[in-house]
Amino acid sequence: MAGLLRGVEDEVPISYGLFDLRDGSGLGREAEEEEAGSLLAGPGAIALGQLRIKSQAWARTARVRMEAWDAEPPAPGEPWAEAGQVIYLSPGGTVLLCSLSYSPSGQALLLGPPFFAYGVRAYIGPVRTQPADYDENVSEAVEEAWLLRFWPLADTAGPVLRAETERTGWDPERMRDVLPPAPDTMMVRPDLWPALLPSAGSEPPLRLAPSAPPERVSHDEFTSYPFIPQETADAWRRIEETLGDLRIDMLGNLPSKIKSWPQSELDRYAVQLRVSMRIGKELNPHDAPTCRLDPASVRTVLLGPAPGVSGRAWTYGEDENDHAEVFSVDRQVIARDRIRRLTLLTGIVTILRHENELVEVRAATEMEAARVLMVEGMRG
Repeated sequence: MAGLLRGVEDEVPISYGLFDLRDGSGLGREAEEEEAGSLLAGPGAIALGQLRIKSQAWARTARVRMEAWDAEPPAPGEPWAEAGQVIYLSPGGTVLLCSLSYSPSGQALLLGPPFFAYGVRAYIGPVRTQPADYDENVSEAVEEAWLLRFWPLADTAGPVLRAETERTGWDPERMRDVLPPAPDTMMVRPDLWPALLPSAGSEPPLRLAPSAPPERVSHDEFTSYPFIPQETADAWRRIEETLGDLRIDMLGNLPSKIKSWPQSELDRYAVQLRVSMRIGKELNPHDAPTCRLDPASVRTVLLGPAPGVSGRAWTYGEDENDHAEVFSVDRQVIARDRIRRLTLLTGIVTILRHENELVEVRAATEMEAARVLMVEGMRG
């Protein structure tokens, strides 16, 4: 029986009767406009990283609920009506909504592991209308409701990994090589992939030490210091009011130029932090131990250091037993620095978050590590 893993809601402006679903990795191909109901995809109703959705009411805004399921979900019933279904190839394992000439809101949904094929079925819901500005006797569609439900179909990383080389790189189009999935066959075991499991309870994410300024003071105290310009004091007040407790859980220090950001950019940053923290927890449903690293310390497979992506990491410890829980998969001692009494360790990890020039990682699972070991085996 299918189970709901997670869901998010977002709003997206409708431009020229269209809005887009895009992969969080930024990779994909524009739809070739083969129609599957209200969904525009490529040949065979397959969308690689980008799926275009046609408005049915030509409203101004689409209010969209996106849901990730662990298997093909049931129909939602009233007031929803099915509007199309396609296969969605996701290089990054996350999706977001956007529209022509508008920036994304920053909201994102974790579908599951990167380089997977997902089924997606769209449903159209109620349409809200109001009198038109030019004639109060004419009703104009203002907002239409959509429901997008995703479920895993197949692991498509194998063909891409086998074709990837240091010289030519990799081609996301190879994700199509395992399609269409065999009918009536369970292609994916959700229990083998943490990203396909529901998050554990409602415990807060791992709390990290706050960054600069290291000690919070009240606005009155801050502005009373004679050497702090009022403009700087006001900037810190805005930062405190906008970010609040987000600063306790974020990775790394605040961006260096944050004091000069306009309020709109500061608000977007707060959204990014919230989404990053939520997805990081969803990628770690068993609340496994984590550590923070420089992104350059993790060599990832195919994609850069993005959430959900696995790779081989290196770090120094005080002895061979340091970071034993995080660097537990294919753990190796590379070198010992006897002068500084440090040991260089390596292991395979999965990235949970990437913020402010730091990544948070946990030990990779067997299935996640298999992708890294495959590439290492091919390259010797």
